[in-house]
Amino acid sequence: MLTSIFVLAGSLSLQGASPAPVVSAVAPGSTEALSQAYFLFIEGRTLESRNDDPGAIAAYRQAAELWPEGAEIRAELAGLFARTGRDDEAVKESLAALKIEPDNREAHRTLGFLRAEQADSAPDAARALPLVTEAIGHLEIVMSDRLVDPNTALTLGRLYVRAGQYPKGVETLQAFLLDRPDYPEAMLLLSEAYEGLHQRPEAIEVLEALVADDPDQLRAWVSLAELNEQGQQWKAAAAAWGQLADRSPRNLAFRERRATALVNGGDVAAGRQTLVEITQTAPREIGAWYLLSEVDRRAGNTVGAEESARHIAEIDPADSRGPIALAEAKAASGDYRGAVATLDPLVSSPRAQDIANGSFALMAGALATALEATGDRARAVRMLEDARRRDGKNVELSFSLAAAYERDQKFDQAEQTFRDVLAADPANVEALNDLGYMLADRGKKLDEAVAFIKRALVIDADNPSFLDSLGWAYVKQARLDQARDPLQRAAVAQPKTSVIQDH
Repeated sequence: MLTSIFVLAGSLSLQGASPAPVVSAVAPGSTEALSQAYFLFIEGRTLESRNDDPGAIAAYRQAAELWPEGAEIRAELAGLFARTGRDDEAVKESLAALKIEPDNREAHRTLGFLRAEQADSAPDAARALPLVTEAIGHLEIVMSDRLVDPNTALTLGRLYVRAGQYPKGVETLQAFLLDRPDYPEAMLLLSEAYEGLHQRPEAIEVLEALVADDPDQLRAWVSLAELNEQGQQWKAAAAAWGQLADRSPRNLAFRERRATALVNGGDVAAGRQTLVEITQTAPREIGAWYLLSEVDRRAGNTVGAEESARHIAEIDPADSRGPIALAEAKAASGDYRGAVATLDPLVSSPRAQDIANGSFALMAGALATALEATGDRARAVRMLEDARRRDGKNVELSFSLAAAYERDQKFDQAEQTFRDVLAADPANVEALNDLGYMLADRGKKLDEAVAFIKRALVIDADNPSFLDSLGWAYVKQARLDQARDPLQRAAVAQPKTSVIQDH
């Protein structure tokens, strides 16, 4: 290492071989060259501290020529190049340092940060992933010596989360927070890592601590609200969206999300009133009209739901939320043929924008429901098959088709389509549960059925439907002792659901 070499150079200097301020021609690698390289290295650092980057680079280059085996010289030059935005040269010098000394910490650190920055600016995930992986490899070497390096620890924690290496992310970020409690970025990343591990309570706890310490952390409030929504903790979600609405009063989306959470939490009147106020202050806010239509429809006010849907059409006839809301309002009032008439033209000849933004999948799903309600289940299946050919990447559309196959007792097609959904989205809890339950109910592939349902419960541990599915699968396996607990928990949670009570 250069450190030990420079110690030797210093001892030579003390014996009278002082480095000359002007470098003379000497043989590279000789004792005199080592002494001059040491002088130039120190000179480079001095120039760098004075912001004389060109002078520092020249000094480091001369030092490297005099002592080609000096890994620290190359690493220092790489760091300077990186700090001045000369990334290609920084990579070149870092690799040169590692060729001399494979464990050189500074070279690994520079390469790790460079690859992390390049991953951030990569145009897509496919090109970012190898850069993330390489950055992690370099920074793990930096951290292996247990030296305190906060920037490296935080960057490594962020990379672990990005790469889906959540256990390592939790460990690294927790260690970082021991020395720097309440550091916002680290707490947000730690919450994300817990979420990746499906440890929602721990993720929420971290975010609650963050906003308690710093109430102006809007990003933390958003994550907290969304996590509570995922856990169906609607009152907590409404409170979090309320905090955001208070801090950003012009952001109507926060008020709309609060209204939705209020309604889902049972306070329909308060949620509806919030939406009415939005439509009064911002009468062209389509999102509020769409939610108001949905709230009225669920409350049984189908006339009000249809009126709100027509407001959307008046504001923007091209907005797909208008016909979706109108069809759902008609279906809720029992006018299934009216719902079919509303959606059929838009699904038969879809617009590119509706496919791109996911509206086409919603319309196709609603149209299938309406068709089945008119008794035309076969046409509903054919329509969804055609829709899937048009938009094969939409997971929700594939899920709708799988469910339609199951209702039409086309179980082999349903099973394969559910598996297609899970291939595209392994954490799709509805597909995991529905496939597991379908197999169990038919007494097929029971071990695999149990495995699917358990995967759903890892993500949503207290979901009554999932608990019922698991219990019923155990019943089908004649594991009655194991079936009792999940079935009882499901029955207590949903005492009015006849299927669960029957199980």
